[in-house]
Amino acid sequence: MAHGPLSSETSAEARHRLRLALSRFYRLETFDLFFAPSMHVAKVLLSQLFLRQEQARNQNRYASHYPVTELNNLPAVPLIAGSIMLVPHVELPHGRVRPLRDCQNQGVTEASESFASVLHQKLIDEAHLFVTRLDRHAEICSDLVLVALRTHDFSTLVRSELRLFEQGLSLTATDEALRRFNDPQWRPYNTATVDALSLSGPLPLNSCHQPGLPFASFHIPASVISALSDAEDVVKWPQQARLLLKANVRGSGQKSVNMSNHLSLRLQSLLSAGGKSEKT
Repeated sequence: MAHGPLSSETSAEARHRLRLALSRFYRLETFDLFFAPSMHVAKVLLSQLFLRQEQARNQNRYASHYPVTELNNLPAVPLIAGSIMLVPHVELPHGRVRPLRDCQNQGVTEASESFASVLHQKLIDEAHLFVTRLDRHAEICSDLVLVALRTHDFSTLVRSELRLFEQGLSLTATDEALRRFNDPQWRPYNTATVDALSLSGPLPLNSCHQPGLPFASFHIPASVISALSDAEDVVKWPQQARLLLKANVRGSGQKSVNMSNHLSLRLQSLLSAGGKSEKT
């Protein structure tokens, strides 16, 4: 099935094909999919949408325009001065997974660190609304954010308004995303998992991440972190004395791959050799 951009197709047609491809690869058939150029724009759109719907429900004059079932068919999303909170499903740098119920009670689930990872199935089984970047575990493209609403949880009115908002946006990364699906080297999922890790030398360490995630997190003195060289698989938070090592194994999402031993050796290498650059 070809997914590359067609020279004669419109922007709306390209977005439609991108929605179909994402639904197919990531099992999103029960969701209505929308796009935004950044997480900030997605937050603004959702804030405006939910604020308008909340106002509509609280004003009697809307009752004559919309069926009661349309007005009430909207899950409660906490609003603060018209702005929603984006609550990370995976809390970095501590390496903890928040229950999706807690995410949804506090705002809208930000799923960039769980979408297309070993947490993907749990996300699509339990979330009724989430936003995610597509350049994290999916490795599709940057400058494109996916907004996914579970169709039966939201009214036609809500989804239609969001579609109108989306149609007014300039999405320059759509063609890049479609080309990515045709890359023979691309695989849709990061299937890596990492257990709890312990290191006796050159520095005694115990990981602090929740086991089973596609990374390992460590509490390390800031002076040690600052001395490490930059690398693609290393994320440093010196002010919080945290170091994160990423694991990335591309696959179909059917089977996970344990990368604990690899990351243990990688950490030893970083600490012993001063963090020479190395790709995972």
